[in-house]
Amino acid sequence: MTLLPKSADSVFERAVDINEVEVLEEPFADLQKMSQPKGVPLSELHGHYYRRAAKGQDSTVYVIDSGAWVGENNKHKELSEVRLVDYLFAGPDPGSDMVDSWSEFYHGTKVLSRVAGRRLGTAPLANIVVVQVLNKFQYHTVAHLLDGILRAYDHIVRTKPKFAVLNMSLYFPTGDLSGEYSSGERSIIQKIKKNYDYPDASPEQEATGVLTTPEAVIRLSRYLASEIDKLGNAKIVTCTNNDKNAPDGVLPANEMLEFPKTVVVVGSTGLDDKAVYQYWDQVRVYAPSSNVMVASFDDVDDSPTILPADGVSFGTGTVSGMLATFVSEGVPIDDAVEHLYKLAHSRKPPGLEDPEGYYTPIAFNGVEKSEWPSTVGDQEGLEEYILP
Repeated sequence: MTLLPKSADSVFERAVDINEVEVLEEPFADLQKMSQPKGVPLSELHGHYYRRAAKGQDSTVYVIDSGAWVGENNKHKELSEVRLVDYLFAGPDPGSDMVDSWSEFYHGTKVLSRVAGRRLGTAPLANIVVVQVLNKFQYHTVAHLLDGILRAYDHIVRTKPKFAVLNMSLYFPTGDLSGEYSSGERSIIQKIKKNYDYPDASPEQEATGVLTTPEAVIRLSRYLASEIDKLGNAKIVTCTNNDKNAPDGVLPANEMLEFPKTVVVVGSTGLDDKAVYQYWDQVRVYAPSSNVMVASFDDVDDSPTILPADGVSFGTGTVSGMLATFVSEGVPIDDAVEHLYKLAHSRKPPGLEDPEGYYTPIAFNGVEKSEWPSTVGDQEGLEEYILP
């Protein structure tokens, strides 16, 4: 299914200069922090959020997730101007309806809002391709996740976008496919952590070409990452885990060790700006992931709303949009990941000790205080979103 992007004459397209700085009155602290320069207390932003006018224009973000209420089925004003250019379905038994699932807590819709939402997104002008991993029976396995990445890859090869970001706010279960950490999975992941080598198959398996499921997943993950790396115009943005006991570097996050300029792993910070959930010392950029605002639907009457949510998935969407926007601003594709890392900085208060190192570098969009406009921008129709 191919869709054409909207030609919206809106508040998001008034600026001509892509590097012009816009300023919005913004009560949500998680967004303010994205425009908080190094050494500047959050209080000095005075409730404002600063961003450049590029906002992801001419970049394409692939949201590989549960699906999304978007396009002709959109039910949420926050997503009313999403530039949906295609909607893909992963198999086996791929779906055919552009929907998101209550059983998945509208996960894909929430992630999309952090990428390209009118207010919540860091790249509201990016072209969006949703890759729905839930099949027609409304469930998914690791096979659907792998197929989702493969379909995104094929789409990139076919359409040749200027720059593509594959947002993967999910991970590959390499145990029993349920996502639980079995002792067998721990052993496999720890081996990868130590030397990033694939577990050796038994002689019998080598002779027949049959691999165990974990071995197959690991090999396919590496293969897909290597092929995306060869494209030259694509990056994978994925995440750690919400489980403190998760092994370091679940897949595809561990691919960052082999492809550091192509795979970005996003960590999560809490309200105190310290790392929360899983802490992996290889991660170089973090994003607010606790009590962050997302587009969703009311549990009682299913009406559209904006509400707080927890999970590194949503910080991942924020960073995907930011990376897309950097390229829109003119940062060379080859330098975009390192640019992201260089701008990220800890929000540790001056003089405070941090022996554990939990004040980790949080993403920053690069708008310095010296660039702040002297007047507050006109939000037009966005004021309704100050409260859900």
